[in-house]
Amino acid sequence: MKVTREDVCNAIKQTKIVADSENLRDDIELTDQGIDSLGMFNVILVLQEKYQIDIPDADIDELTTVQKLVMYLNMRLDQTV
Repeated sequence: MKVTREDVCNAIKQTKIVADSENLRDDIELTDQGIDSLGMFNVILVLQEKYQIDIPDADIDELTTVQKLVMYLNMRLDQTV
């Protein structure tokens, strides 16, 4: 299973932390797009539950864009196969 941009945007949409998750830019920091640290925490929880993985706190600080989230999740899911 490959994680896509749409999967991450849907997780963000599920948390209701931005008005329109479809307009998020892939390469711009999520904090610059209106997602604060509490919002990121909620997004991480949704993604962990959806993909049944644990994202260590040390990794969360690096997951700052939609693109980085997609790449990270795909890497982690490849490791679990």
